[in-house]
Amino acid sequence: MSASSVLLRDSPVEGTGVFAARAFEAGETIRRITVVREVTAEDPIREGERVEHCCYPDGRVLLLGAPDRHLNHSCDPNAFKRFLGPDAMEVVARRAIPQGQEITLDYLINTSGGGRWSCACGAARCRGVLFGGFFDLPRSFQREYLPLLAPWFVARHADEVAELQRQATGSLG
Repeated sequence: MSASSVLLRDSPVEGTGVFAARAFEAGETIRRITVVREVTAEDPIREGERVEHCCYPDGRVLLLGAPDRHLNHSCDPNAFKRFLGPDAMEVVARRAIPQGQEITLDYLINTSGGGRWSCACGAARCRGVLFGGFFDLPRSFQREYLPLLAPWFVARHADEVAELQRQATGSLG
């Protein structure tokens, strides 16, 4: 679970990526995410920091440290962020990750109202363009990602999540 279990190197997805320095099993915690600080109106992004290196749990803006700020997006991610508390997150393997493989996340899990950008993840199920948030994903992705949603996201979107859960279980009544 240490930084030594991952390494940074050039990514085929974009810029620098986080790669597995050893194999991980599905469900295994890869590492605890390093949060540098909360970004606020009183303490905005500083010179040398980038908004692209932030995470947005429950309406807050958290600046991530290395290596976590280099986790790239994939439309078929092999990992996800598990939220443990207000400033505590960890990266968890969604499926087995062999040594040397890039560790990726789907940026739209636990988000709403995001921007629009082109995707170059290279996954067979690449959506090509990313926009909005979780509820803008195709329904099949939403159902697949249901177990990965953070408690704060579920609470904030309780009605939408409950409806999706009803649809996923086939009980629309």
